[in-house]
Amino acid sequence: MRSNHVPQWLRSGLRRWPLGVAAILLACVPRVAAHAAGNDFTIQVSPSPLVVSLTPGQTQTNTVTIRNFSNHPETLEPSLSGINISRDSEKVSLTSTLPADISQWLHFSQPGITVPAGGTSQLTLTFATPTNVGFSYAVAVNLTSTRTTQSSSGAGIKPQVVVFCLININRSDAKSALSLDNFSSSKSRYAFLPADFSLHITNSGNTISQPSGNIFIQRSFGDSKPVATIPINPSGRYVLPGTARAFAASWGSGFPYYAAGKDGKRHLVWDWKHLSDFRIGKYVARAVVTYDNGSQDVPLTASLTFWVIPWWLVTLLALLVVIVVTGLLGWGWLIFKGTKKVRGYAQHRKK
Repeated sequence: MRSNHVPQWLRSGLRRWPLGVAAILLACVPRVAAHAAGNDFTIQVSPSPLVVSLTPGQTQTNTVTIRNFSNHPETLEPSLSGINISRDSEKVSLTSTLPADISQWLHFSQPGITVPAGGTSQLTLTFATPTNVGFSYAVAVNLTSTRTTQSSSGAGIKPQVVVFCLININRSDAKSALSLDNFSSSKSRYAFLPADFSLHITNSGNTISQPSGNIFIQRSFGDSKPVATIPINPSGRYVLPGTARAFAASWGSGFPYYAAGKDGKRHLVWDWKHLSDFRIGKYVARAVVTYDNGSQDVPLTASLTFWVIPWWLVTLLALLVVIVVTGLLGWGWLIFKGTKKVRGYAQHRKK
């Protein structure tokens, strides 16, 4: 469901993300570290992913910083791999096939780079972008150690760290287009929070997009102020052209609420500081997702309803009410009977 007409309070809650770059990583993290247990190979690379925006026909350089936390120098050889992502964005694999002959116009400043123990070194990537490429590409930069270490099975391996290089080509005919195909809740009725939501977003454009937004929890469709605001895609993941992606969100500010324990199971938590967060009744979840189409933010909206009914707590409270009312009625009856007896005895004495 799409809409360009979103209430102001909804717009004000949105997190705005720049889309000047393209990326296809499952999750965007500020750095990558590789550690081979028992072999003292601990390499950290930043930024990760390396995100660049290129102009056709121009040359551009970008740099990655490599830090060696090992207790000895490490020599690394850079190379490229292609990336294959399934249509549902669930599976990512490296391939030997590179897109757009990228090995012909993406070059490393040196065939090997030595990083001293506890030190850092920089690797420069040069992009001599052809005039006939586009619209977006993604490759993996492999940094492979020149030394061979022993795996737990005794086999010889060469430790490696992989950094995703995410490329957007600035072209006038680039098209960014997302659709919010499904917005659902894991249940229609919850005894206690959290309530879990899923959004299914499809990219029908030719550039990689990074959706953002919020889920607004309301008491009714016409509420002017939400009960709660839940961010969508806070880790900044991306949707590849021709693929779809599911984004999860959860509303857990309730009393009591379920939380994962040390045993991995969910347990009911009674935090009396949040007594005011007791939830019961019907709620509306309204999802507002935005993306940049190159000239403006485009909102996508969808809504659903769900119930929070703490049935066993309500049953217990109802039972307590019945017991209290029954007790009061019983005491009232006894008091009435006792009063009646006292009056009868007093009248008998007067006679």
